Amino acid sequence: MKRLLFTLLLLGASLQARPPETIPNDTPEGLLLCGYQGWFNTPGDGSGRGWRHYRGTDGRFDADSAGIDCWPDMSEASPQERYETPLRKPDGSPAFVFSSRNSATVDRHFRWMREYGISGVFFQRFLQEIRTPGGRENSDTVMANVRGAARKHGRVWALMYDASGCEEFAVFERDFRRFAAEGTAGEPAYLRYRGRPLVAVWGLFANRPGSIPFFEKAVALAHELGYSVMAGADSHWRTAKGEAAGRVRAVLEQVELVSPWMVGRFSGTEAERYYRETVRPDAEWCRSRGIGFLPVVFPGFSWGNLKGKDFDLIPRENGAFFRRQLELAEKCGAGMIYVAMFDEMDEGTAIFKLDSVPPSGGRNRFLAPPPPSDLYLRLAGEAAERLRRRTAAP
Repeated sequence: MKRLLFTLLLLGASLQARPPETIPNDTPEGLLLCGYQGWFNTPGDGSGRGWRHYRGTDGRFDADSAGIDCWPDMSEASPQERYETPLRKPDGSPAFVFSSRNSATVDRHFRWMREYGISGVFFQRFLQEIRTPGGRENSDTVMANVRGAARKHGRVWALMYDASGCEEFAVFERDFRRFAAEGTAGEPAYLRYRGRPLVAVWGLFANRPGSIPFFEKAVALAHELGYSVMAGADSHWRTAKGEAAGRVRAVLEQVELVSPWMVGRFSGTEAERYYRETVRPDAEWCRSRGIGFLPVVFPGFSWGNLKGKDFDLIPRENGAFFRRQLELAEKCGAGMIYVAMFDEMDEGTAIFKLDSVPPSGGRNRFLAPPPPSDLYLRLAGEAAERLRRRTAAP
């Protein structure tokens, strides 16, 4: 009954489209920012990468094999954005998806951010992808889409390098030096922190031994080039024991902003305890050292199609789980919030508009969140407005 009442209240609430104001880029304080994967490709999108991040582990994308656990709402997509798939909706009609390479799609996503009051994104640039010319070209194209859409819709963005699967410092150095030399971080839409442009580097884990020397060099290079650094670390960074854990904390003491990864670490019944025992002490550790703290919130978690197990592992609870985390982050005094993710369908964490009637008829299972499709955009926008008001200067 409580879930039903919660959903009805959200359905009855009217959300007025916010004016296309320009989000200030001088600090993430007071902002709600989303991770933006931007890694979905389709046949015919010009990338030559096929169903990238749509296909299953066997390389197929059909009714029995997929790599995503939720389906995008394509009802607002223009004809040039709609890529037909082999899957079918329950009524037998073709099921369509998007390509992140398509600038019209990225523009639509940033228009939604503006309409609902979401401040902007960290654009994910995966070192594993940019190792190859084709992967680098595709990421460059999507990044150009992000730059243009952020500028057009008055949002901010920052670059996030993800070292998952590739901890080769030479790959990072080559790409980051090129990025710094191009001057992109000097644009009005690029996010800054403590007087310098902000770059995020993700994947600092004590149980990933290669990540530690990589981060030590990456942080030093970023500082050398005049950037502030946000480090994305494992959730146990503060409490882990051993030499590797000590080196992780030593790295984090050198950065300007720490963001522990919290996706999948707790379910709805465990959220309050996790914040009390982990997040609050994490935030205090950072505050006592003059380091910024960026907590991560997520709507739910599922990778049934991607992994062949754990479908709907952490249920969304019709938005209640997401809302609870936003409120807990605010109660912890968070001055900024990171939402994972805007567009991540592989692990079922996307907050953008999802199809409540996804394809059916095969072995795939897709999350089918009830209407309205913009529920999570609404919740994120409402939290962003509360955050803005709470952190505004008197």
